Amino acid sequence: MVEIEQIQEDSFSPSEERIKDAEAIEQCMASVTRPTARVHLEALVKKLRRDGAALQRVEQSRAATAAAETTTNNDEPVVVETTPTPASTPTKTPIPPPKAAAPSVASTRTTTTSQQYRTIDKFLFDAGGYNSATVTLYVPLPSVGSISKDLVTCHFTPNSFDLIVRDLMGKSYRLLKDNLEHDIVVDKCKIIIKAEKVILKLAKTKSEYGSYDMWTNLVAKEKKSSSGSKKKDDPSASIMNLMKDMYDSGDDQMKKMIGETMLKQQRGEMGKNSPGLGDLDDDFSKM
Repeated sequence: MVEIEQIQEDSFSPSEERIKDAEAIEQCMASVTRPTARVHLEALVKKLRRDGAALQRVEQSRAATAAAETTTNNDEPVVVETTPTPASTPTKTPIPPPKAAAPSVASTRTTTTSQQYRTIDKFLFDAGGYNSATVTLYVPLPSVGSISKDLVTCHFTPNSFDLIVRDLMGKSYRLLKDNLEHDIVVDKCKIIIKAEKVILKLAKTKSEYGSYDMWTNLVAKEKKSSSGSKKKDDPSASIMNLMKDMYDSGDDQMKKMIGETMLKQQRGEMGKNSPGLGDLDDDFSKM
């Protein structure tokens, strides 16, 4: 009777199989002389090692999961069921939900005040012509003509104006200017509402010589006196100040005319009894 001997091969995990195959191929590569064959073998070795490393991570993950389940099963406590008597049954007290913190009154008011108006910073200022009765402001506000006129107001004072537009497309706007270059006549000022803009007509005041004040800017460059009563300036000093402002803002021809006029005044060549601009008025009439 023939005896059959069983040869038991060592069993390896899938990851170990890939690594063993890669090692065997590397040993055989020493006898391979063809370059292309070596390239194919090297690629195969890399693939086997990459697959082996991936399988090894999977096997480690499975082993860790199995160990955790075993530990959990061994640590489960023994539960003994008992029937509690009615007297010992605990009563559950409902826990009220946490109350939402009330917003701070101070912070709410601050936010409301700071977001109440959007400042209007774009407008066109027209100082008007010589001896014109008004200065004009053109304030562009799209669709302003579609809202109620009661929502567009302007408060005038002799030295300021405050334009407020409420609830225009869900927003409110404000244009406030004080310390105007000259005083205005409050009861003669006007506000005109157009489809896409608001027009403000600021009425000029007349000087003591019967002509309207000459405006070069909307707001005075320096802070004016806040005293209630006006002090009458020396007429010659007022004229000199006006000529100085015109000289600073004028072109070369204007500066030449004013310079000659001021020189004549210093020499005493201008009419001493006339508080006007003398030869400067004649020069203006020639322009």
